[in-house]
Amino acid sequence: MRLYITIILNFFSIGLFSQINIVYGTVRDSINGETLIGATVYVKEMKQGTVSNEYGFYSASLSRGNYTIVYSYIGYQSLEVKVELKSNMLKDILLSPQNMKLQEVKVTAQRARVEEVGTSENKIAINTIKAIPTITGEPDVIKSLQLLPGIQVANEGTSNLYVRGGNYDQNLIILDETPVYNPTHSLGFFSTFNSDAIKNVTVYKGAFPSQYGGRLSSVVDITMKEGNYNKMKVNAGVGLLASRLSIEAPIVKEKASFIVSGRYSYAGTTLNLFGGKIGGDALKLRSLNDFNDQNDISFYDFNAKINYKVDENNHIYLSTYTGRDHFYCYSLNNENQLEWGNLTSTLRWNHLFSGKLFSNLSTYYSNYNYNSSIKEDIRNYEWKSNIQELGLKYDFTYYPNQKNRIKTGLSSVYHYFEPGKISPKDTTSIIVPFSLDGKRSVELIGYFNNEQKITKRLTLNYGLRYTVFMNYGQATVYNYTPLMNNITDSTVYAKGEIINFYHGLEPRFSVRFKINNNNTIKLAYAYTKQYLHMLSNSSVGLPTDVWLPADSYIKPQSSHQYVLGFYRTFYQGLELTIESYYKQLHNIIDFVDNADLFMNKNVETQILAGKGWSTGIEFLLEKHSDKLTAWLGYTLAKTKYKINGINNDDDYSPRYDIRHNFTAVGIYKINNRWLLSSTFKISSGGFVTVPTQIFLVDNATFFDYPERNNYKLPIYHRLDIAATYKSKKSEEAKRCKSKWVFAINNVYNRKNVFALYLKQDDYDFLNIQSYKMYLYGIVPSIIYNLSF
Repeated sequence: MRLYITIILNFFSIGLFSQINIVYGTVRDSINGETLIGATVYVKEMKQGTVSNEYGFYSASLSRGNYTIVYSYIGYQSLEVKVELKSNMLKDILLSPQNMKLQEVKVTAQRARVEEVGTSENKIAINTIKAIPTITGEPDVIKSLQLLPGIQVANEGTSNLYVRGGNYDQNLIILDETPVYNPTHSLGFFSTFNSDAIKNVTVYKGAFPSQYGGRLSSVVDITMKEGNYNKMKVNAGVGLLASRLSIEAPIVKEKASFIVSGRYSYAGTTLNLFGGKIGGDALKLRSLNDFNDQNDISFYDFNAKINYKVDENNHIYLSTYTGRDHFYCYSLNNENQLEWGNLTSTLRWNHLFSGKLFSNLSTYYSNYNYNSSIKEDIRNYEWKSNIQELGLKYDFTYYPNQKNRIKTGLSSVYHYFEPGKISPKDTTSIIVPFSLDGKRSVELIGYFNNEQKITKRLTLNYGLRYTVFMNYGQATVYNYTPLMNNITDSTVYAKGEIINFYHGLEPRFSVRFKINNNNTIKLAYAYTKQYLHMLSNSSVGLPTDVWLPADSYIKPQSSHQYVLGFYRTFYQGLELTIESYYKQLHNIIDFVDNADLFMNKNVETQILAGKGWSTGIEFLLEKHSDKLTAWLGYTLAKTKYKINGINNDDDYSPRYDIRHNFTAVGIYKINNRWLLSSTFKISSGGFVTVPTQIFLVDNATFFDYPERNNYKLPIYHRLDIAATYKSKKSEEAKRCKSKWVFAINNVYNRKNVFALYLKQDDYDFLNIQSYKMYLYGIVPSIIYNLSF
């Protein structure tokens, strides 16, 4: 520990007393003034570089002299700048969107990419996301991530992410630093994030930096646009399922700007239209024959952001998101309707103490509330649940010298959980009002991380995260017999009294060794803890899933992950990434057979905890050029759980244990008017639990489930294609531009399984048939986009 503190002090002393100067500034888009996250800043003479942070800020410490600095960013023209450094220099940079690049600069930027490539880290450009065809026709952030290796999908059409053997509650999805607990609309057919309002998407699949935590499997960091600093810009789109409108403009040119973006989906109206006479009868669309015109499906979302540059050293941002879903699909469930919504708000203050020390102070709020109701039934009830999170964090980035980049910070998080509340909708209901006790928790976090360049070839990234988690009263905690089947006693905790106290260190470490200008080897280890659990017996991600904190019986989850990787760049923008991983999971939860989860105040009696492991190897071959963006991804993986009391105490596969997963994505610009894109995906089937025996006792049917997840679903595969067309008139227009997007999803009408279900004969109780349910066949879509 003494050595660790000495190293830190040495870093700071180097920055304070060395006679070096710094060049620093912000990298922005020359057209709209947006900051560019992760832009590469490469010093030719030093053969080293750095990258801009999440606010576009960069800092490079250099001795006095003359330097050539190359600024580059994917999709933009690289810029080569010569500087004579005699003292500290503020150098703000504007990069122009890519049209054509000089070969020399392209090679230099490629070498910088070799040096800065992260472990288990992927980024997808927003323009790429907008070009990828989807089932809804709408650009979809989450579904685009599903096309990357290491990220699995358990169900057709859904937006859940299963990353390297982890459940979908083990993903931290943040929008402008605020967690989003349900990133889906319409049960996953749309994602929560409107691409017109999004600037940057980064996913960490493991071994993520120490500033991130609270989840075991992945971090999806999404940043909203700031708004155009130079001129007003309007984007609009109209499709078969949804329409959207975005407006961004300067408030004070080059100093303050805003963006507002809204989207509304009328998917139920379209489904009623095509599932009724038009689709089922007139058009003979077989995939719509099982739908009718009694559906009520809609959602809206709204993004807004305003920012103000106070001076060269201070910048303030305020952003918010709100969205709400209403879902009733007669064919899926003609009795139940669902509603859910997210609300997030973030206030941030960037302050530059000096060219070496950057800080960000943030406070945020997240509210995810959801309800379910039964209609036209004597029960006629409404069920509600809710989770709220309030956070305060202060982060610092310090650049003591060219070889070290230090990040450190403190944060506190407050959670409030409302597990469930049920009430009658009117006087005809037989339901008696009932609610579960609310739960409260506080989490305190401190972290330190340093990226240190030991030599020109060797870079270390190491950090430590310390977390304290407490839940507190007012609450009642029950005591049980050893088998958890009978209550023996209870303990009442007063308001504010601490019930449980958990804490621990989470070390993170990675090594990047540059073999030569084209090849890099990566090695990483990370230990992470997760204090929140989601109770769900569905792989779809229903709004009825309940979030709960770690408590006296449900312990915090944890994982150890080891990663070994190789990265290579080839000529003309071709890149290859290979990563293998092994992950150990502890205190993962699953449910006892025939678990009773709904409104159960003793839900801990339905939960068992154990361990698991996941291992795999991932391949990603990418091509980036002026005309073509493409990648091939393949994952070979295996995941097993072992929880005493489940599956006869033997190992078993979770639902999302997908052995093989292959994806192919291609986006090709034919000319300035036509853009073609296509995706193909094929993967092994997941697992579900089915009964092997049926018993009839006193005219009551009982099913025997001897093994957990004992049936493997069929292979999944699907081909999607899309074409984007700009008319000649639109191409020549100076202000108002338009384009059409034509797409066909599931081109060859593959019937991929969404769910299995059993149907019992009304007269012969032992006559039970099993059915495979699929959601859709071939689906065409069309969207008209307008911008001015």
